[in-house]
Amino acid sequence: MKRIGLTLLLLLAGAQAARAELRETPMLRELVASGQLPKIEDRVPREPLVAKLQTSGSPGGELRMLMGGPKDTRMMVVYGYARLVGYVPSLDIEPDILQSIEIEGGRIYTLHLRPGHKWSDGHPFTSEDFRYWFEDVASNPQLSPSGLPVSLLVQGDPPRFEVLDETTIRFTWTRPNPLFLPDLAGPSPLFIYCPSHYLKQFHEKYADKSTLDELVKRAKQRNWAALHARLDGMYRNDNPDLPSLEPWILKTKPPSDRFIFERNPS
Repeated sequence: MKRIGLTLLLLLAGAQAARAELRETPMLRELVASGQLPKIEDRVPREPLVAKLQTSGSPGGELRMLMGGPKDTRMMVVYGYARLVGYVPSLDIEPDILQSIEIEGGRIYTLHLRPGHKWSDGHPFTSEDFRYWFEDVASNPQLSPSGLPVSLLVQGDPPRFEVLDETTIRFTWTRPNPLFLPDLAGPSPLFIYCPSHYLKQFHEKYADKSTLDELVKRAKQRNWAALHARLDGMYRNDNPDLPSLEPWILKTKPPSDRFIFERNPS
């Protein structure tokens, strides 16, 4: 597998600098200069997460890895560890993709996204991606016949889901839910969002029926729900067309003996 680049390089402009300065990753400069990519300040969140590292590496390079089989593309999700919240070395859980989170009594969770955050294809990452997942995927019996994930149920009761604005979502349970954050931070995370702008074209609620029927036929799937589920592999990481928030983006369409991942520019 191939990995191009490591992280956004966030350096202090000087010892007395009040805020970090965004600097373009060297390998992306040519793409920005040619207009194929927006400038870095137009690609990343207005308040990106700044990693607290003891030392800084050098951007760029390649990493070749051996995997057991094609399904191990999912390991890039494990290694990349891009989560709404994640574990830090002290084993505390802190915001990662999220800008912040407010918790009231262990049962009300208000999630704040980072303004300006984008999917790998440049489309805004907003509360609509959470609403689509909760209402149109997780609550749709054709896509989720078993219902909501277990960690979203407290003694069998689902949460009340609210979209407060473009970057704010709230989950409210009648009792405390201690499983919520650990499941968001796990190696096989609970995905409570998905790229709605991409997946709506495969959902019967949003897509033109004749167009969707043709897509189902062409993909040799039994119905629209099977096609949607096949393409919505956030953890499987086996659809190179699926926009992602992961640090490395799959560029090879399965099946293949060699998979190439490239740096996520957003």
